[in-house]
Amino acid sequence: MKRKQVWRYYCEFCKRSGGSGGHIARHEKSCTANPDRVCGFCVRAEEMQAPMAALIAALTSCGRDWEAGVKVVRKVANACPACMLAAIRQSGVQKQMVKVGDLGEENEHIPFDFNAEVASFWSDHNHEQYAGEGDHGY
Repeated sequence: MKRKQVWRYYCEFCKRSGGSGGHIARHEKSCTANPDRVCGFCVRAEEMQAPMAALIAALTSCGRDWEAGVKVVRKVANACPACMLAAIRQSGVQKQMVKVGDLGEENEHIPFDFNAEVASFWSDHNHEQYAGEGDHGY
């Protein structure tokens, strides 16, 4: 019988884990639960990353009207989906939401589709980047 000890590494901000310390260290830098995160989307798109406090304040600025809050945070985050997700996660509002059946109220939710936001973000970014190139006659 062989026995082997294997190290497991965990993100300090979320539940992500893995067998590579380097991978988890890279993840921690941009983890949406990290208050001091560096946004990979903003870096790649050459956008200025908004401060986390401003993003959270924008999300919660409309009380419990989450649709309006998402619109405000989208503007503050320059439509960056990762920054918007970070604001939702770090604000703690999901933990405070009323569930179906609790007190007979409707189920609350934040109308945010990360995948749709990512597609829209890169579509808009690419359109702006290549808008001036025009038709080259090919």
